[in-house]
Amino acid sequence: MKNYEIKALIFDVFGTVVDWRKTLKKNLNDFLPKALSNSDLEIFAREWRKGYSDYISDFNDNKTDWKNVDEIHKNKLIEILKSFNLYNSMNKGSINKLNRIWHQLEPWEDTVEGLDLLKSKFSIGTLSNGNFSLLLNMSKFSKLHWDFIFSGDIFMKYKPNKFVYEKACDYLGLKNDEVMLVAAHENDLLAAEKSGLKTGFVYRPFEHSDKPKKRLINNFDYNVNSFIELYNQIK
Repeated sequence: MKNYEIKALIFDVFGTVVDWRKTLKKNLNDFLPKALSNSDLEIFAREWRKGYSDYISDFNDNKTDWKNVDEIHKNKLIEILKSFNLYNSMNKGSINKLNRIWHQLEPWEDTVEGLDLLKSKFSIGTLSNGNFSLLLNMSKFSKLHWDFIFSGDIFMKYKPNKFVYEKACDYLGLKNDEVMLVAAHENDLLAAEKSGLKTGFVYRPFEHSDKPKKRLINNFDYNVNSFIELYNQIK
């Protein structure tokens, strides 16, 4: 299916472009004072990510003040380290180094090739709740060749607030239906759809578990298994 009306693609990052869970599990023990078992690494990674999700929900419900994602991650990290009785064995420097693991998340196998293909046809960039420096460092580390970076601290609001989607289109100088959000998360896509953006769902079955997530029936503009498949459908 070809669609020449789409002029720019904006991408959710965590879970869509990069594999946060696998990266955390693979690297956590390099920063911790004692090694954790695989099951504990799984708990650590999930709880760390959940801390971010809980904060975003509270912020969008006006229950808490603004923090950027690095701050959110660090606050939750300290809480988790205490729960594993590891906090007292680490100093501020080692905690900060561990927190920066989010700046070096590894891409899914199709990500780099797929993004480069899509960039040959469209302007591409992030629409992420991550802060700008985090996304910039991640892009350098994982060779993500964005044309632009839209981050949470640019908008001072977080998805799925409709302001984020609409302001991104405004910054691009494009109509909402000339921009497509690409994401692995239905709530993100549904919010973009309500704001009049095109939507591209990419299936990431192993984002949250080694057991693949069941794929639901999606009714978005594009429904694919990889960025390469998206390119082949949209080119």
